[in-house]
Amino acid sequence: MTNKADQSYWNREYAGFNLHIAKPRDVIRQWIESHFPPLHGENRSCIEIGCYPGRFLAVFGALGYRLSGIDLADNLQALPAWLSAQGYRIDDFWQQDFTSFDAQRTFDVVSSFGFIEHFTDWREVLAKHAQMVADGGHLVIEAPNFTGAFQRWLHVNFDSANYARHHAPAMDIEAWADMLKKEGFDIVYAGCFGPFHFWTEPDERRFRERCMLWGLRMLKPLLRRVLPRHRKSWSPFCGVIARKRSDGGR
Repeated sequence: MTNKADQSYWNREYAGFNLHIAKPRDVIRQWIESHFPPLHGENRSCIEIGCYPGRFLAVFGALGYRLSGIDLADNLQALPAWLSAQGYRIDDFWQQDFTSFDAQRTFDVVSSFGFIEHFTDWREVLAKHAQMVADGGHLVIEAPNFTGAFQRWLHVNFDSANYARHHAPAMDIEAWADMLKKEGFDIVYAGCFGPFHFWTEPDERRFRERCMLWGLRMLKPLLRRVLPRHRKSWSPFCGVIARKRSDGGR
C-alpha cells in the first residue's frame, strides 16, 4: 500500500502536541456524537486506525467505549497513558504499520480520521478496515473534502503541497459506500458535512497568492454564514458511517 504522507511528516506535525479531546464545538466530534449515544453499561470496543494524537478516539472514550489504537507515531505510548488518566477504559495499542497489522479480533467500532485519503490503493485500506468490524458493529471513516469544486480549487491553488500528500480519488464517498455495501454493510451516513471552512499548511507562497489568501480569510466569516451547511462543494469534511449486518454481511 502506497502512503503519500510518510511517518516523518506526522512526527514533525505532532511534535510537542498537547493531548486533548476534541472540543464540544468541533464539527467532527459533533458528527460522531450525533450517531453514537453514550453507552449505559454496555461493554463495547472501539479502535482508531492512525490513532495519534487521539482527540477523536477520546470522544469514544467519553461515550463509554473501551479504547484501542494503532499508529507508527514516535509518541504513541503517551496516548494510552493519557487516555487512562482521563478515566477512559483502555485495551490494546500497537505501534505498527497498519498495512501489515493483524489484530486477530474484531471491534464494535472501527474508525479512522484523516487516514484513508493518503493511500493510492485506498480500496485495500478500506477493505482492511471493514474486516476488523464485528457483526452488528460500525465503521466510521472521515477525511477532509478536497473533491468538492470550491474546496478542490482552494487547496490546489493555495495549499498545493498539502494537496499533493492526499490522493483525491480516495475521497470519493460514493465509491466508499458502494464498496461497503458489497462488503455486507448498511450505510448509516455518507456525505460531506460542516459549514464552510478552509485551512492551509504553512508553505511558501508568492505575493499574489498571499494577498488572495488574506482576502479569503477575511471573507470566511461571511461565507460561513451565507453558504448552506453539508454541501459537497464547500463543506470541509466527508465521511461514512456503516453498520455491518449481524448475519456477517451475507
